[in-house]
Amino acid sequence: MSAVFSPCLKYRYRLDRDVSNEGKVIAFFGVNPSYADAMKDDNTIRRMKGFTLSHSGKRLIVGNVFSYRSTDVRALAIADNCFGELHHYHLKEIISEADLLVPCWGSRNKLPRDLHSHLESTMILLIDSGKPVYTFGHTASGDPKHPLMLAGSTMLAPWKVCT
Repeated sequence: MSAVFSPCLKYRYRLDRDVSNEGKVIAFFGVNPSYADAMKDDNTIRRMKGFTLSHSGKRLIVGNVFSYRSTDVRALAIADNCFGELHHYHLKEIISEADLLVPCWGSRNKLPRDLHSHLESTMILLIDSGKPVYTFGHTASGDPKHPLMLAGSTMLAPWKVCT
């Protein structure tokens, strides 16, 4: 169990959990981190651990479109900086370490409109990596579903652009 934070602790750049001795490394990408840390899981991380096990994973890595830590996604609208100094560095590291990439940020409608473009640029980064990109399905807005809203038996499927 580990996590990488900014020195001020306002930003979490990545979170890692080992769940099995063998299998693939699955990277999940949400909108922004809450308060899970190197020792403490939140509900989303617990769900991701379960999905990692059920999809033959040995380790999960969590990254986010934004690194600013908050339990309320609306805080991104008033944050001075939504990313932190090392956001892009760690995002690229997570992608390079993973065998399977899973965007799962839920509906864009919870975000201020001026932040929507960051969802697209993150998706392009994932797709352009050449790694397999999978999802749990799409929201009504065409975004990848968030794990908290899913049955434990939900299976991953290759990413398809929703039209």
